[in-house]
Parts: sequence; structure tokens; C-alpha cells
Amino acid sequence: MKKNLFNIFGSEWFGISISTLALAQVYLLIFGLERDILFKYIGETLTFAGLSIFGLIFVLWVVSGVSSHGRNHAHWENLTRLSFVALIPIVGFVGNSQLLSIYGISAVSASISLFDFYVFYGLSLILGVLLGYRLYTKEITPREINYAIVVPPLAIGTSVFLAPFVMNYYGGIVGQTISFLVIMGLGIFFFLYIFIGSLALSGHVSTKMHESLPTTMLPVGIASLLVINLFTISGFSSFGGIGLDIHQVSIISIMLWGFEVWNFLVVLIIMIVRPSRGNLAVWAYGFPLGLFATSTLRIMAVVNFSWMFWVFLFIAAMLNILWVYGWFNTIIFLREKVKNTGSHGVS
Repeated sequence: MKKNLFNIFGSEWFGISISTLALAQVYLLIFGLERDILFKYIGETLTFAGLSIFGLIFVLWVVSGVSSHGRNHAHWENLTRLSFVALIPIVGFVGNSQLLSIYGISAVSASISLFDFYVFYGLSLILGVLLGYRLYTKEITPREINYAIVVPPLAIGTSVFLAPFVMNYYGGIVGQTISFLVIMGLGIFFFLYIFIGSLALSGHVSTKMHESLPTTMLPVGIASLLVINLFTISGFSSFGGIGLDIHQVSIISIMLWGFEVWNFLVVLIIMIVRPSRGNLAVWAYGFPLGLFATSTLRIMAVVNFSWMFWVFLFIAAMLNILWVYGWFNTIIFLREKVKNTGSHGVS
């Protein structure tokens, strides 16, 4: 019975951690604008909560894998669970950057962060390659074509959160190497999304399965991450004649943001009309909204439209509601799984 209970803890559970870190990001952003210490404390608490949840789920995930003795090959044969493993580097990039924004950077934290950057970047690239190999060689069921398969491409694009801290500290050849990797990662992330993201969205459109509903939020997260990458890269010191003009970046980013707004409103209607119950997939709404909130403030800093702050607050409010909604669904999910496991054990 205990082994059966551990088996429910797959890599999809990492979504709880990254959604909590996304919520922390919003509060830290509010603190950066309002300088109210309360928001900083809430952001710090959520950051440590997100990292602690990740640590706990990581242990349960490892125990689940060890207890299966490799018989099920769960994370290799199951395309969804293989894809969700890429949430590990996303948590690494975002969590590390939040800790640096809270405590600042020192010689020790810079060394650790530089090591983390290379490790998580390499892991993102490896998982993306594995996903591509499985997509090209494995017989895919309609249920496996969902929002999860976009996580590996998304992972390498989130390196942009950690990169500026390390680049600004080291500079020189280290800074140039990291800026090169970030730009290369943006290319991988963008073009893989065009291919893999289209598969995921078409999969939901054709099947209309309830658990694939979070796929509809993907364009918000993807467009937001593109905006964040473009603004960050435009601030890099040019090397080899490479550079981005901030005015061109602003025009492209506003266009992408308009698409984000449209897609967010569509998804908002879907969530209200077709609510989920006992489904872990609802955690997939969290991280894209955190990205959307971040990109909104990046654009607001350029165009200086105060009304965009109210859009940011609305996104932040929705993220808070969805975070609570996610826990509600998780409790229902666990109750059902424990009940089913218990009935199977008795029989």
C-alpha cells in the first residue's frame, strides 16, 4: 500500500513549487515598486515555501522511482512525466535568482550561482533533446500531447532570470559566454515552441480533454518569456557587434503583450465556465501568470502608462486565487488517491 501511495508522486508535482515561486515573484515585484516591507516578507516566505515544497516533492519523487526498481520506466516511457522533469531547472533558475534578489550576491553565492547556471542549462538542453527523440520515435497517445511537452523548451528560456546576476558579477569572458548561451537558449526555446507548442495546442483543440485545459494558458507564458528575454538581452553589453535596440524591443514586446492579453481573457473565461476538480493540472496556470505579471511591469517601465499597474494587480490577484484553487484541487486529488489505494489494499 505504501509503495502504491508513493507512486502518485511523479514529476508533475513540481508544478506546485514553481507556481509558489511565481507567486513569490509577484510579491517581490510589488515590493520593488511600493517599497512596503510587508510585501518583501510575503515574497521571502513564499520563496522559501516554494523551495521547501520542491525539496519535499523531490525526495518523494526519488523514493517513488527507487521503489519501482525501474520496472515501469515511468519517466522514460511516459512522455508527460519526462517533460515535467524539466521543471527542476526552471525551479533552479527562478529560485536561485529570487534568493539573490533578496540577499544580494557575494563571492560564495556568485560561485554557486554560476555552477547552478551551467548545470541547469545543461539539464534543460538534455531534457529537450530527450523529448525530441521520444516525439520522433515513440508511438504517442492523444493524452500525452498536452501542455507538459512545452516545459523542456520553456526551461532553457528561463535561464534569463539567473543570467544577469552572474554576468554583472563576473563580466569578461564569463559574461560573454552566459550572454551567448542565453541568446542561443532563446532561439531553441522560440523555435521549439513553434513546433512543440503547436502540437500541444492542436492536441487540446482536437481532443478537448479536461486535463489538457492548461494548454490554453501556454501562449501567455511563452509570449511573456519572450518579452522578458528580449528586454534582458537588450541590456547585455554587445559583443562581436551583437546587440538589440531597446526601441525595436519595445515595439515587439508591446505586440506580444497584446497577444498575451487576448489569450489571458480567453483562458479566464474557460476557467470560469469549465472549472477543474481534483486535478493537479491546474498548477500549470501559475507560472505563465507569473511571467505575464513580470512582462507587464517590464513594458510599463518603458511606456510609462500608469494604468498598466492595475493590469498587473489584476494578474497578481488572479494568481493568488489560482494558487489557493490549486491547493484545493490537490487536497481532493490526494483524498481520492488515498481512498483508492486503501480500497485496493483491503481487497
